[in-house]
Amino acid sequence: YSLQNGGFYFALSDNYDLALVGDYYTNGSYGLRMQSDYAYKYNFRGSLNLRYENLIQSQRGFPDYSKSSIYNIQWSHSQDAKSSPNSRFSASVNLGSSIYYQQSINLVNTGSTLINNLSSSVSYSRTLNTIPGVNFSLTATHNQNTSTEEINMTLPTFQASVDRMFPFAPKNGIKKGMIKNINLQYNVRGENRITTTDSLFFKSAMFDEMKTGFQHSIPLSTNFKVFKYFSVTAGSNYNEVWVFNTIEKSFDEDLNEQVVTDLKGFDSYRTYDFSSSIGTTIYGTFDFGETKKIQSIRHTMRPSASYSYLPSFEQYYDTYAMDGSGRMGQYTRFESGMFGQPALNYANNVGFSLSNTFEAKMTDKDSTKTEPKKIMLLNSLNLSTSYNIAGDSLQWSPVRVSGGTNLLDNKLNINFGATLNPYAVNNAGKEINKFNFENGGSLFRMTSANMTLNYSL
Repeated sequence: YSLQNGGFYFALSDNYDLALVGDYYTNGSYGLRMQSDYAYKYNFRGSLNLRYENLIQSQRGFPDYSKSSIYNIQWSHSQDAKSSPNSRFSASVNLGSSIYYQQSINLVNTGSTLINNLSSSVSYSRTLNTIPGVNFSLTATHNQNTSTEEINMTLPTFQASVDRMFPFAPKNGIKKGMIKNINLQYNVRGENRITTTDSLFFKSAMFDEMKTGFQHSIPLSTNFKVFKYFSVTAGSNYNEVWVFNTIEKSFDEDLNEQVVTDLKGFDSYRTYDFSSSIGTTIYGTFDFGETKKIQSIRHTMRPSASYSYLPSFEQYYDTYAMDGSGRMGQYTRFESGMFGQPALNYANNVGFSLSNTFEAKMTDKDSTKTEPKKIMLLNSLNLSTSYNIAGDSLQWSPVRVSGGTNLLDNKLNINFGATLNPYAVNNAGKEINKFNFENGGSLFRMTSANMTLNYSL
């Protein structure tokens, strides 16, 4: 027999209250719950709910006698956006025993029996009104699978960024030229990741397998004009990663198996890349005369060329014996890191693209209108491809063609695309390092095509 949900309610003040509720069962089981709602006008509001149950099954001395305790913590907090425009704190917490909803014998929890995931997030962010501006945030997250009792946490994640800076720009006047337009940012992200189980939650052992790392990134870019009509952009990204967990691979001849050893201690790697592009806009107008139904057609072309370079960071890679035959494999000690691993493949690409639009001026059917009607013939007609300088074969990428237009007073929308491959295939259908026209075919092989039509009623 039991008495459930009995207790007291206290209206402690205009800003917060407290409810203390409990359960008692004649076999000795009991439950306690505390809930408090709080609010401060134009500042914040929230709710805290703590629940604990001590459960006893059967009778002491019987073989099926057992005693266990389960708990659940819920906390929600929200801040009024007007209370502090430069900082914000919020919380949404739901954690505790994975079996709480399944084993709780309080009828209030019956509807939550099928919950199989608990998640939490607590975050604080702030903006510093400096020059340049600085933004930073701290976030702690928790995700708990109540079926497997596995828990993943970040305690905490730290992120900060410095607004874009122009170190060579004049204090007064416009930024003009390659040097004056050089700008950079700084971003940093630090994280502690914990994977544990329900039995180790809130115990020191949960920190034994914790992974910690920092990622720093500095994007650098500039833009300028050359020969008056060509716009050039150039940029580079520098990344530096600090980690405190790495691995070492080896082959154990006695066990005849590969061994992966986890290493503790500070280590780091640095990567960078470079990219640039140049483009312009060309206008062409075809006039047919004001007395014609189609008075003129305007063709706009935007050709551009791009270049990207990513070196191989093979200095961060090692070799190891993969098996007893002495066959060697390659790996990086950072491959289990939380921020990825340095690139091994060298990339050196040149890209080409051309976008087109076609517009027309037409005589309006309404004779009272003196101005011609402007319509769009083709919203877009784009072509793009690239050339891999670092490749030893099949260096040209397929040409991608795409376009779109609107018909029937913009009620019918048409989009289309196709992929054109310049290389031939052999008898087995495998792509070979030989142009298709050299193999007796056309200039390109169309390997895919698509069209989409949308009509609005």
